[in-house]
Amino acid sequence: MNNELQYGVIGNGRLARHLVYWFRSKGLQVLTWSRAAAGRGASVEADLAAADVILLAISDDAIDDFIMTHPELQAAALVHCSGALVSKYAVGIHLLQTFGDVLMTPADYDRIPFVVESEAAAILELFPGFPNPVARIKKSDKPYYHALCVLACSGTQMLWQKIQTGFEACGLDPAIAAPLLRQSAEAVLIDPALTLTGPFLSRRHSDDQVTPQRA
Repeated sequence: MNNELQYGVIGNGRLARHLVYWFRSKGLQVLTWSRAAAGRGASVEADLAAADVILLAISDDAIDDFIMTHPELQAAALVHCSGALVSKYAVGIHLLQTFGDVLMTPADYDRIPFVVESEAAAILELFPGFPNPVARIKKSDKPYYHALCVLACSGTQMLWQKIQTGFEACGLDPAIAAPLLRQSAEAVLIDPALTLTGPFLSRRHSDDQVTPQRA
């Protein structure tokens, strides 16, 4: 790819591991630093001195404090990947995906949308040659956006886990719920305005027909 920038990644959690693997699979130069490895090498400033773009793959609460503690890092373009944080020192570019223990294919990474703060510089200046779709978001909308992301991931996972454990309590193999869950997810992805059916729809109609009582 046509990208001569050198990247730095701070952190050693799941996101950091995915970023390093993804970028290196593209043939990009990636420097890394983490607290876990700090005792074996130089400081973060020394290890990432050659980086043009530095991604802070650390907890949201630690990002601004870390940058203020290491102000020399601001010689590079600083990027954080939090969906909720609005930082004074780093550009917010949220990768709209959940990252587990298993690394993905390069093609899967290239499909992940970049949700970028609307005030940020052109994304191609930081990640030239990346084919990922890009969407812009106002900083003021990020808390609501992040809550929706949590609902999409943890919220649906909790619901689906409850369905499967409930099936098991009825003496059913939880695996038989898989086709229903897949079809339900695919249906709403195809049509976000999908009309509800079954008891939910019946209850909504009955609620609409209730006549308000006057005081």
